[in-house]
Amino acid sequence: MPHGHSTDSPPPGLPAPQRLLVIDDQRLDRAITTHAASRMGFVATAAASIAETRDMLEQGARFDIVLVDLLLGNEDGLEALPLLSQFNPSAVVVLASGFDGRILAASQRLASSLGLRVAGVLRKPILPTALQRMLSREPGAQRLSADAGLLIPPERIRAAIADRRIRPWFQPKMSLTSGAVVGTEALARWVQPGGQSIAPGSFVPVAEQNGLIADLTDTMLDLALEACARWRRHRPDCWVAVNLSPLLLDDPGLNDRIEQRLQQHGVPPGALVLEVTENKGIPDTPCATKILTRLRIRGVNLSIDDFGTGHSSLLSLVRMPFNEMKIDQAFVREAVASRDSRKVVRAAASLGRELGLKVVAEGVETQTMANLVEDAGCQVGQGWLYGRAVPPDEFEKQLAQSADLVEVG
Repeated sequence: MPHGHSTDSPPPGLPAPQRLLVIDDQRLDRAITTHAASRMGFVATAAASIAETRDMLEQGARFDIVLVDLLLGNEDGLEALPLLSQFNPSAVVVLASGFDGRILAASQRLASSLGLRVAGVLRKPILPTALQRMLSREPGAQRLSADAGLLIPPERIRAAIADRRIRPWFQPKMSLTSGAVVGTEALARWVQPGGQSIAPGSFVPVAEQNGLIADLTDTMLDLALEACARWRRHRPDCWVAVNLSPLLLDDPGLNDRIEQRLQQHGVPPGALVLEVTENKGIPDTPCATKILTRLRIRGVNLSIDDFGTGHSSLLSLVRMPFNEMKIDQAFVREAVASRDSRKVVRAAASLGRELGLKVVAEGVETQTMANLVEDAGCQVGQGWLYGRAVPPDEFEKQLAQSADLVEVG
């Protein structure tokens, strides 16, 4: 077992423990972080340098999560990112540093450009409570099943879509003024027979690369609208949002498929929000413009998702008929500690209001964050403060409870 990396197998029937690597040149910090992670159930390993990290990876060690200190004595942690991209690209990266927000943001962009998934940033010295919050975030994003970090064969995803084993779970969206649930986002969940969940980041990109994203989107729309039709009998004001890949904006049949599903389930177009992810770039083509414009004419709402992370956000806002903006969770989470991020949130919300858009803040995890985004001018909040994604039956119960609370209030 090189460098103390455990290869013990879990008892039969139990998921494999998550493997975490801490890259930090400070011995005490390494010890505190690995101890805290071990108490959380991770198999924690430590490396004190880039050379030690390279040795581990070259000898075959693989990790689910890697915490990287950006300052390693005379080295910098950025040198670990190309190594992870080459040897362990499925790892979720957590950056640790005492640097200012601009350096951290640039580091995150570098990691993303190398194809790595960045969970977030921890300020040093790392507090065990902060580490626990970071590592326990959204199970679908980090608590991967044993095979989720692997490249999933397209045929397996195609079969899961056909059998409708990839299904929507629903995360509430709250009015920041009334505190009521006003909508929800349908998030793809692929739950295995043993209860483990394969992260969307492990199958959505594969679906996009292998011509399966249209089938996946159609299935998500079908099931999300079916659920929406049920709860709208009691809460006709509650809408549902479904993600729409920019890759589908060159599909001339998309509009008809969406309209057919709305009619099939008896859901009015105004109860559907299509969230177009901007970080991959929204195509500025006649076909894309026609599709989005026709959807808006029919009454479907269009949201520009992850605003602020793409290359053409402002152009997309001006040229495409969006009526909602979602401020990316990275800015919201950092806004509490970063003055620059607070300015970005305020500026984005102000821009959205000037353009007549509904402004949604995602990644709201604490009441402090909720107060901050409300003060900035956001109307709707989404995040763990209000609840995680849950199956449709459980969301309907939450919706009923929310309505009762508002009536009592």
